[in-house]
Amino acid sequence: MNVNLKLKIYKFLNSITFGKSKKYYSSKIEKYEQKLNPPFLDYEFNRRPGNFVRNGYDFYYEENSIVNYAQLNKLKELQLIDKIKRGKKAKVCFMLDHIAKFSSISVYHAMEQSEIFEPFLVLYSTEDKIFDNNEIWFKHKESLKILENNGYKVCNGYNELRQYIPITDFSPDIVFLNTPALCYTKNMYLNNVFMNVNFLVCYLNYAFNTINSYDYHYNNKRIASCWKHFVETREDYLELLDHSKYFGTNCVLTGYPKLDKYIIPIEECKIPTKINNGKPIVIYAPHRSIHETWEPLNLSTFHIYYEKFLELAKNYSDINFVFKPHPFLYNAVIKNNIMNDVEFNDYLKQWDLLPNGIIVDDGEYIDLFRKSDLLITDCGSFIGEWLPTEKPCIYLVNPERNQKTYMDGFSLMGRKILEKYYLAHNQEEIDKYFKMIMFDKQDPMKEERIKLKDELFINIGCAGQKIVDYLTEILTD
Repeated sequence: MNVNLKLKIYKFLNSITFGKSKKYYSSKIEKYEQKLNPPFLDYEFNRRPGNFVRNGYDFYYEENSIVNYAQLNKLKELQLIDKIKRGKKAKVCFMLDHIAKFSSISVYHAMEQSEIFEPFLVLYSTEDKIFDNNEIWFKHKESLKILENNGYKVCNGYNELRQYIPITDFSPDIVFLNTPALCYTKNMYLNNVFMNVNFLVCYLNYAFNTINSYDYHYNNKRIASCWKHFVETREDYLELLDHSKYFGTNCVLTGYPKLDKYIIPIEECKIPTKINNGKPIVIYAPHRSIHETWEPLNLSTFHIYYEKFLELAKNYSDINFVFKPHPFLYNAVIKNNIMNDVEFNDYLKQWDLLPNGIIVDDGEYIDLFRKSDLLITDCGSFIGEWLPTEKPCIYLVNPERNQKTYMDGFSLMGRKILEKYYLAHNQEEIDKYFKMIMFDKQDPMKEERIKLKDELFINIGCAGQKIVDYLTEILTD
């Protein structure tokens, strides 16, 4: 039944009832009117004062369940302490649903050096329900090989019959997760592993919270029920303490492990041989959110500019161009009829055939960031991950959206970062900023970006070790 029809029914019932029934139908009318006419998009609309939310009429049931999970986590923690006392290692599973989402690399490597942890990866796929498509299955197998070749101990989340293997079959003591929405993924068999009695769950977001999705990040029951929630920035930590209805009781401010590679000497950074030739490097990184119905996430401009950037790469052979698409861009392109399968693969081939062009689609891209000169993107998390380079970014503003409310779609941190980047609203502005940065060598906001980086981020270079030290102290006390 569609929203309009439901609204008509509730309005009719409201007109012939009174007392409690009338109040009930009035609340339903308000709910469905909001769906049809969403309120003005504003970060403050989502970000309600903590006391207001905590005193809400429907909060207490959830509060009790969170307390119960906290008690259960304490019992599991005591069991794990006892296991370690008996000389056994804690099996730590880093669960991935896509190779590009591995944000805990430095945590994994720090645990390899630990005397009490035994880390390993389990790779799943966000498209395992359609593994009858051989191309998707083979791509999953290729991701496994990449992880193995990079030295990780990795397990396949599926058997040779392409059947899903539950995470419990790997007998982990601790599981690191990076997204709370896994159980909602339409094409995935994965169960909800957040609220699990068999192991302790650590949550570490695979991306910075730059989009105005307040309840998803800060009032999420799955994240709040975890044993430990490792938080990337001071801003996020204060939001969780001051405004989340769950008080941020399981939060630990550690910094973001994905940024730890920024401390490695620049000469040790590895980039593809094809572009390791001393020429300037420009990254074009389009988001997957083409025509996204939820306004703050309607970021992608790929359907508007994809030909423009391929042309730019063809015109400037003395500059290396990297095409770094979102992992799910292909799905969005096909779904929205931007290109068909053959046309999209031909587009990729054109990038790869350029003497100065290359496609990069793996998750270990910080080295590439550090060696590059300019990022052009419409992504959310990349604007945070790029900031420590101290280099300029041209951010592609989606011209199909309401420009007056555009910045309200970003979190407080996201807004602060974008204010220090060069916002391009059309092709003319793209050309203007590209010329200014790459040819005129001007970057008037550089000093402001450096100052902002120092204000926002902590423990760059050692966040992964901080997490391991913290867990070691808890489990060996």
